[in-house]
Amino acid sequence: MKKKIMKVMLVISALLLIVLGLINMQLLNNMRNILLKNSEATGKEVEEYSDSAMRDQITERLSATTLGCAFTANETLSNFGGTVQLLADTTTDVYNNPARYGKAKVVIPQKSDIGKNMGQFLYAENVDPTNSEILDELSMIGNLQGNLVAMYSQYPQLGANYIGTETGIMLLGGEVLEDRWDDNGNYVNLDPRKRPWYTGAKETGKLYFTGISEDYDTGELAIMCGAPVYKNDEFVGVAGAGLYLDGIKTLMLNARIGDEGDSCIVDRNGAIIFSSKDDGELKAGSNLISQEGNNKNLSELAGKAAKGESGLELLSVDGENYYVAYSPIEVVNWSLISIIPEKNVIEPTERLLASLKDTRESELKEVNNIIRSSVITIMALLVIMAVLTAIMSNKLSHHLVKPIELLTSKVSSLEGDQLDFEWGINTNDEVQSLALSFESMTERMKKYIIDIQNVTAEKERIGAELNVATQIQADMLPSIFPPFPERTEFDIFAYMRPAKEVGGDLYDFFMIDDDHLAVTVADVSGKGVPAALFMVITKTHLKNRTQQDSSSPAAILHDVNNLLCEGNEAGMFVTVWLGILTISTGHVIAANAGHEYPAILDGDGKFTLMKDKHGFVLAGMEDSRFKDYEFDLEKGGGFFIYSDGVPEATNKADVLYGTDRMLEALNAGENTNPEVFLNRVEKDVDKFYDGAPQFDDLTMVGVVWRG
Repeated sequence: MKKKIMKVMLVISALLLIVLGLINMQLLNNMRNILLKNSEATGKEVEEYSDSAMRDQITERLSATTLGCAFTANETLSNFGGTVQLLADTTTDVYNNPARYGKAKVVIPQKSDIGKNMGQFLYAENVDPTNSEILDELSMIGNLQGNLVAMYSQYPQLGANYIGTETGIMLLGGEVLEDRWDDNGNYVNLDPRKRPWYTGAKETGKLYFTGISEDYDTGELAIMCGAPVYKNDEFVGVAGAGLYLDGIKTLMLNARIGDEGDSCIVDRNGAIIFSSKDDGELKAGSNLISQEGNNKNLSELAGKAAKGESGLELLSVDGENYYVAYSPIEVVNWSLISIIPEKNVIEPTERLLASLKDTRESELKEVNNIIRSSVITIMALLVIMAVLTAIMSNKLSHHLVKPIELLTSKVSSLEGDQLDFEWGINTNDEVQSLALSFESMTERMKKYIIDIQNVTAEKERIGAELNVATQIQADMLPSIFPPFPERTEFDIFAYMRPAKEVGGDLYDFFMIDDDHLAVTVADVSGKGVPAALFMVITKTHLKNRTQQDSSSPAAILHDVNNLLCEGNEAGMFVTVWLGILTISTGHVIAANAGHEYPAILDGDGKFTLMKDKHGFVLAGMEDSRFKDYEFDLEKGGGFFIYSDGVPEATNKADVLYGTDRMLEALNAGENTNPEVFLNRVEKDVDKFYDGAPQFDDLTMVGVVWRG
């Protein structure tokens, strides 16, 4: 067998060396021809297409950036208008249903109130502020002063917001300014009926945006918006607000491309409102349409932009060619214009072509040198390989056969659970490496079998313990419904589904006394056993503290927060919503520690989101302060509290479920039974998952007050 191996290796080696030499010679020659041809072709293609590609890349980016920034600005102004319209709709409801809202006290600010954020009573010069009819109307719309103050506090870009009436009075929410009094200390009159936002909304009968002007109170540039208010189809006033334009100006600056790019915003008449240029044809204050005699092409483009069109053009600005992209901000009939010099596209192309030419010449020279060196090297290697093959063939044939036969025999003896393998020969070659690999493999296989047995037993033990933990956690939460069958004034239902065997969400409800029901929902950071343990501690502290003194949920959260901060080395925290329902009246006082907004059910069976003021999370910082807030339930009304596992449920496309879908599910049927609408939301969330895994705990509590 040794002789056969030697002869075969000699013949094969000789044939391979000859064939390899011929193939390499041919390949090197072909490679040279291909490289020369490809180098020339590449140079021509780059020269032909680089200019077009660079232009396409820059202009696409310019158009996309302009469109995106214009869309964002449009959304900002549209959301602002939607907020004003919502305020007008709410005011209309107050005028048409005054009995539902009652009366609220609104005061004329005093100088001691300067700097406070509060509801303010202003009136025209010919209005008697002590007139009973004026005071009745003021006390009616005064129900909305909390809405106005909250809007002003939550949106820093919002100027004062207000409700003006045909009787000449005005309810304003915002900071009390020193300008409310003249130099003699007299309270300054203000007639809302003469303001542009009022007259525009009254004349158009719909949502109306004014032009840009200085804010009446602060002097900052702003745009005002007003929406009409009606009582039985009769115009009675306007709800309005002002929006500072710093954010719109920032969006305009973000539309610039590179250091030499610029942008501006023009109105419906072609006047430039904002601009990144301090001089030239695009400076702020210029009118592009009226410049037709100076730059006809730029004036025509401004005309298209004023009509709400979008596009991209190459034209001259200040004597230099620019690519100009424009896109509308439709809600206010403005347009965003962004420009970049044409030279920024041409110069990189010219530099690229020069560099490619130098590179092509260098590559051709290098290829010729490599081919010459390769031919010499291959010839020398062919001779050396022929000599070495003859010598090594004889030695390999002697040392190779015996170890292979022994290895084959030992491997064949391995079967069933007989995995003992020992190799006692030192051949110092691949056969020995293979044999040692077999020996190591058999040892690992025996160890793996033992490890698998141990891991299987451990998994079974942990699984049993987790099942017990899951049952213990479920038993800690109220699970018998109805929990208070003897109480007909209200109905309550709750549900929790952890993302893991045990979860970090909790809910609880209990009777404090015969007339007060405590309801809470919380969400601990993290998942699994640590979150579940922290949940147990939180639930215990909340219930114990509430039963001691339930007069202020904010005070309860303050005390529980300090208890949880003690020894919290793991840095865990929990969000909590806590509410106390007075069963006899439907009055609710609540506090929110970083939890989700509650959904409130009105007497008509419709849910809306209440954007309450959040405090900080519990266990996040010692001595954190929280605020109580209150609301009254209508008969048949209630509330729906939930953890972030509902709005943040994510499907396979990484899309969030969101509160809009949640409200649609809540309002998709009758809402007299909390168990019904909780089940409806759960089914809608499961349908939204569409097979995606549940990422977070799902917890919901629903309450309906029957009066």
